[in-house]
Parts: sequence; structure tokens; C-alpha cells
Amino acid sequence: MEENKSRIILEDYKNDFIYEKNKSNLNINFNRISFIFFIFFLISLIYIIHLIHLGSRKNSNLEQNLSNAFRKELYRADIVDRNGRYLAKTVSSIDIGINPVEIIDQKKLLVNLKLIFPNKNFNEVKKLIKKNKFFWLEKKISEEDYERIMKLGDKSIKPEEKITRLYP
Repeated sequence: MEENKSRIILEDYKNDFIYEKNKSNLNINFNRISFIFFIFFLISLIYIIHLIHLGSRKNSNLEQNLSNAFRKELYRADIVDRNGRYLAKTVSSIDIGINPVEIIDQKKLLVNLKLIFPNKNFNEVKKLIKKNKFFWLEKKISEEDYERIMKLGDKSIKPEEKITRLYP
């Protein structure tokens, strides 16, 4: 019986049966994470360099010509015969109207309009404002006056651009 006892040898291995359960059940190595980060970093670096390059470029004449073309959406060319005489001429005019319902400060608006249109009778304008109905303040104004009126920034001022054909 002693021989049987000597044949059985029990060894204690603590490290062989250690099992740690992963809570998230994801098996992602550090190499994969670093690879994904590196790819993301390269793509973002390429976009940043491209944006800096585009931001530092100067406008070319082509881009300026395109921007001018978009500003004149309603422009129509004049019609000319073989001798250079006009058959039809395009005339652009701007009319300015006022909606009294949207006036914020009536006194300030009237003072500013008196500076732009000194020859206008503003007693009639005050009467029209009291009626609370839309009215046309001035028709066929110049570009300079139009710019000055738009710089006032009053939402009650409504411009309307008209393009008409004149036939001789």
C-alpha cells in the first residue's frame, strides 16, 4: 500500500486554473485601438492641412467674375441693331415703400429720411403713416440713395427693384 501512495504525486499549480471573466465580453487588443487612433489622426491631419491651404489662397479673377454675375440676377442685356442703335434698352429702377405697422421709432425714421430726401414734403408722409397702410415713399431712386436707405436698417422700409424695357 505504501507503494501506491508513493506513485500518486499531487502538485499544486495555482496559476493554471485562474480564469478572469471579462465584463464587457469585448476582446480588443491595444494594437487595434492604436491602429484606429492612428488612422483617425491621419485623416483629421489631412483635412486640417487642406483647410489651411484653401484658406490661404487668394481669390482669382474667375471667382470675382462669378460673384458679380450672381449679384445681377435680373440684368437683361440691351438689344442693338447692326448699326449700333438701340432697339430696346433695359432700365433698372428701385422703388421704396414703407409699411407703418413695422416702424419701430417714427421720429428717428423721419429724421433720417429728411436727410436722404431733403426736397420731400414730410407732412404728407406723417399723414400716410397715421393711416397704418403701406405706401410708396419714393419711386425710381438712385443707387446712392438706395444704399443710404438700406443702411438705416429699419424693417419697415421695403425696396422693390424693377427692370423695364424701353422701346424707342
